[in-house]
Amino acid sequence: MCGALPMREGGAPPILRAMTATFTKLTPREEQVATLLAYGYTNGEIADQLTISIRTAEMHRANAMRKLGAATRADVVRWALAHDLLV
Repeated sequence: MCGALPMREGGAPPILRAMTATFTKLTPREEQVATLLAYGYTNGEIADQLTISIRTAEMHRANAMRKLGAATRADVVRWALAHDLLV
């Protein structure tokens, strides 16, 4: 079944606790890029959508993932779901 992550005793899984702690540290642009990344957009598609260069999109993605402690796109999807950023 797709949906919410199973909760463990003590609250959210460690990756989500770390991501929640750093959520406020994302710039508005990093949040936009991370949200588009969670929707499955490529760096090129993100650049087109936000009217920025691909290199700038890559930098925003890298910075957001670093701040979130996300190693994969799946981690970014979990963060976006936890913060109700996916419609």
